[in-house]
Amino acid sequence: MDFKRKELAKNAKKNLKKHYWLLVAVCLFAAFIGSEYTETMEAFKSLGTVNNEIQGAASVEANVDTVANSSVVSSVVQAMGAVITGDDDFGRTQSDAKVSEAKDNATKVLGRTRGVFASIVNGITSGGIVFTFVDSLSSVISSRRAVVLILLIAALMVYVFITFFIKKTYLVISRRIVLETRTYDTVPPGKFMFLLRVKRWMKASWVLIVNNVYEILWSLTIVGIFVKHFSYMLVPYIIAENPDMKANEAITLSRKMMKGYKWRAFLYGVSFIGWTVIGMATLGVVGVLFVNPYKAAFYAEFYANVRAVYLEKEPEAVQWLNDSYLYERPSEEQLKNVYADVFKLIDSPQPQIDFDDYHNSRIGRLKKLRVFLANTFGIILINSKAELEFEEKKKEMLRMSKNKAEAVGKAYPARLFNLKEHRVDLENTVYMRNYSIPSLILIFFSLCFVGWIWEVTFHLISSHTFVNRGVLHGPWLPIYGSGGILILICLKKLRNKPVVEFFASVVLCGFVEYFTSLYLEISCGRRWWNYNGYFLNLNGRICAEGLLVFGLGGVAIVYIIAPLLDNFFRKIKLRVVGAVCAALIVAFIVDMVYSKKNPNTGKGISTFNDNTPEYMLAEMYQGAEDRYEDRISFNQKF
Repeated sequence: MDFKRKELAKNAKKNLKKHYWLLVAVCLFAAFIGSEYTETMEAFKSLGTVNNEIQGAASVEANVDTVANSSVVSSVVQAMGAVITGDDDFGRTQSDAKVSEAKDNATKVLGRTRGVFASIVNGITSGGIVFTFVDSLSSVISSRRAVVLILLIAALMVYVFITFFIKKTYLVISRRIVLETRTYDTVPPGKFMFLLRVKRWMKASWVLIVNNVYEILWSLTIVGIFVKHFSYMLVPYIIAENPDMKANEAITLSRKMMKGYKWRAFLYGVSFIGWTVIGMATLGVVGVLFVNPYKAAFYAEFYANVRAVYLEKEPEAVQWLNDSYLYERPSEEQLKNVYADVFKLIDSPQPQIDFDDYHNSRIGRLKKLRVFLANTFGIILINSKAELEFEEKKKEMLRMSKNKAEAVGKAYPARLFNLKEHRVDLENTVYMRNYSIPSLILIFFSLCFVGWIWEVTFHLISSHTFVNRGVLHGPWLPIYGSGGILILICLKKLRNKPVVEFFASVVLCGFVEYFTSLYLEISCGRRWWNYNGYFLNLNGRICAEGLLVFGLGGVAIVYIIAPLLDNFFRKIKLRVVGAVCAALIVAFIVDMVYSKKNPNTGKGISTFNDNTPEYMLAEMYQGAEDRYEDRISFNQKF
């Protein structure tokens, strides 16, 4: 059995056509983290430099110098060099100068003066994080040599972690995904967590560390420079197929499989030089959209064919190359045996998702309104036995839909894999449920209280003083509860798509925060928070780090927190729940009425810090002198 390049190219293009956007995404992420296809990112950097030249921002020499000096790695290395040589003062001066320059050149949107993101970006890009680390160590260790030694060890650990546990290990993930695209119609997003699911991330990383050590040692010889790279090139594919293999087993197997194919692999690499040049000439565009995914699909075909040839010659190798379902779909009989529970649900009458089809006979008054609220927003009056039965049907349907593609042979059958995949079993919380009005009220106040605890704790840690955060006097921050409930009801239709749910939560909460800030400024003549100076902010009303927290929090609320809280509230008798809801609502209304005339104010609540820059005040109030007297905190939320 043999194969030719035309055959590999034909199959690769066929696979690329079928899974185009997935392969583009896989390769683009690899280029972004520096795992492979790094020439794509270099082309984008060139594009940025050319753009600067066109705008006349600086000369070519200045651009090159700026790019070199602004390099994250360069800044960190320079800072470490200053610490090692004992020239800390000079290093700190350079680091502070870079931060000052970044702040001066930052736009309103790309703020670099305030916020967590800004601190992280400034610390890393300037090398200041090194001095922060050294200062922290020096406060507990008096020995300079010990501090330097720990710094070097920490730097080495960070380098190894990023290189092997992220960059190199992603090679295994990408190989696995591309191999599955050869055989199956769909590859679920969860496959990016493949090594975590089978609990072999550390083991795969160790294999790649050992492999890299071998390549480094062989590169010291003339033969190793030209040969051993191709001898070991199949290791990521082998681990992708069988992540339970030991390092020497995988490396030895790759070497044996590549016997007689190293020269051919070299020629294949040469044949892509033209495409690489075209990709660079188009500033990375062709590389991203065609060359990189085509190469990924091509080499997957190469591995599959080399594997088939080797198994013909060495049948006993099947004990290592044991994932036959990567290359051929299982029979219908095999699938029915393994996915019997799923087929049972598929063959039975499909449970209805819509509220009206199941509850129609149980609804009395206001039937159309109640059906609309349940189907659109997931809101019902009270929990009932019928609702619990309905959720059990939803749970079955979610389980079936998650495994249906595998059961019918459209996706890789994870149940037939030689290692068990540990997945997050979200259907146990039945996140597609409908929430009763009493539950929504209690969830609202629970989130308000959690938000208050978060704000108070954060201020306590940072300022070492207890402050009752919020405009209201009670232990609640309504913006947290409002945001959580809006995510829960307005995005009900998106709950079966977690990724879409995340981005929708970001947009929804960003919209709410932005226009709440605008409304409060117009109605009260003041702004309760201001993100000017934060990295990626919009008019100081919303910022990237806040929106990221909203997105993650929204996902946590929808899939974990709200269902668990609802399960707990359902166990309480309806009369007790009603009384608690009524008491909380009355207390909340009283607090709002009282706080309207006597808002909660004071240091850390509604006053500026003493070091608040005057230009921020001027920008915030646009020169209105009466607004300066309010001195409302930038970060305080309504």
